[in-house]
Amino acid sequence: MIRNFSHVLGLFVSTLLLITSAKADVRLPAVLSSNLVLQQKSTVRLWGWAYEGETVLVETSWGEHAKATADKRGQWQVLIKTPAARPLNEGLRPEHITFTVPKENAVQIQNLLIGEVWLCSGQSNMCMMLGPDYPKGNNDWYGDTFWTQAGPPAPRPGLRVFNVEKTTRAEPQDDCKGVLPDHVILPKNPDGLMPEPRAGWQSYTPETAPYISAVAYYFGAALQEKLNVPVGLVVSAVGGSQIEAWISLPSLRTVAGHADATSKVHRMGTAALFNGMIAPLAPFTFRGVIWYQGESNSDTTARATAYGPLLETLVRDWRQAFDQPDLPFKIVQLAGWGKPSATPADSNPALVREAQAEVARRIPGCQLAVAIDLGANTIHPPNKRDVGLRLAAQALDKTYGVPTVSSGPVFERLETEGRALRLHFTHTEGGLVARDGALKHFALAGADGQFVWAQAVIDGDTVLVSSPEVPAPTQVRYAWATQPAGCNLYNGAGLPAAPFRAQSR
Repeated sequence: MIRNFSHVLGLFVSTLLLITSAKADVRLPAVLSSNLVLQQKSTVRLWGWAYEGETVLVETSWGEHAKATADKRGQWQVLIKTPAARPLNEGLRPEHITFTVPKENAVQIQNLLIGEVWLCSGQSNMCMMLGPDYPKGNNDWYGDTFWTQAGPPAPRPGLRVFNVEKTTRAEPQDDCKGVLPDHVILPKNPDGLMPEPRAGWQSYTPETAPYISAVAYYFGAALQEKLNVPVGLVVSAVGGSQIEAWISLPSLRTVAGHADATSKVHRMGTAALFNGMIAPLAPFTFRGVIWYQGESNSDTTARATAYGPLLETLVRDWRQAFDQPDLPFKIVQLAGWGKPSATPADSNPALVREAQAEVARRIPGCQLAVAIDLGANTIHPPNKRDVGLRLAAQALDKTYGVPTVSSGPVFERLETEGRALRLHFTHTEGGLVARDGALKHFALAGADGQFVWAQAVIDGDTVLVSSPEVPAPTQVRYAWATQPAGCNLYNGAGLPAAPFRAQSR
């Protein structure tokens, strides 16, 4: 009997020790896992959980040391300096970091790289994968034009991706999962079988390539070509999502018309995607953000008109969440989609494009990647390569200081010249160019506000616009349509002019 009691007591004590030890074990968020990329030449944040009051020791393979004490919620955080990235042409140099709770346990992140890290977010056009594997009934969502033409791009072991699992939450979360392919819409192989999901950070290989965001890939690959360093991409995007879902609830409530907003747990729900897919990343250190979203906010004129304040709030919100007040944002201006209209007409997507351009113009650290010439009949244009390259050009030019032509012609001002309007532009590197014939998609209106198609000719770094139907023009539009197919004003560097509208004073 005593022996049995001693045995039971021993089991109880052993179990208690295991529970205590489990509580004390240092634990890391999913985004801090082996194969990750950390931002070079920075002071980065590393964080996790342990038992309250436990000391966590952090040691890196490049000689940095730090320690922290877990708070009442078991959370801890340290700041670590990172070295300059090793050039890719000198080979990869894997690093590691060890996290230790003395006398309890240790966790080591292995095979990490030091380089450039970007957050890639938005809706379906950011989600769209490189590869040609289509889920049944979703053929226009996946498959990049250039993969179809030339096959998968060459392996890039220095390019790594953490693809955040799609999830919505009513409250901000402290962790998320990295899953590739995404668990919501899994492409099928020719046998109709689902590919085996891969967790955590993934290198760009023939096996993972088909399931990586096409825009993110082309952006990251272009940075690698110019910067010669490893690149990490954290993709956090959900198809069909509205911008309200990506903004924290406190910030969203500061926007006119949203003072009474509440969290709603679906992809269109206010704050739901911020809570589930951005908040868990918030301590991470990024070099910048690329953002491709807006189609789901162009369904009504009221929502399209309200897009500018929401986008400005998102930028401010994320800069605060990541504690990076100057975090760069590269914004994709919506491409065209659908059928061209026969006559000049109002357009909700054009209002969203205008808001995107205005935010990029006014907010320091924000730039615009124009995609108006990359549209298609579908809302998911398959040319993601040029979108990624234009985003990379803005990053190289404005963020990294690498001399790069990153913008097409941007409307500056107009002058009235008799029966015509003379339009002045900036960013005319190499001169203004009418690609494939005469200029198209310019429209004029007089005091009555009735727009008609107009003739437009290049005159130096200006464009002269006129129409016999509008003897006293006061308003002009360019590429102002849901699908302005054929708009063809470029600069000599081959970049398109951004859509605009203007009125004489």
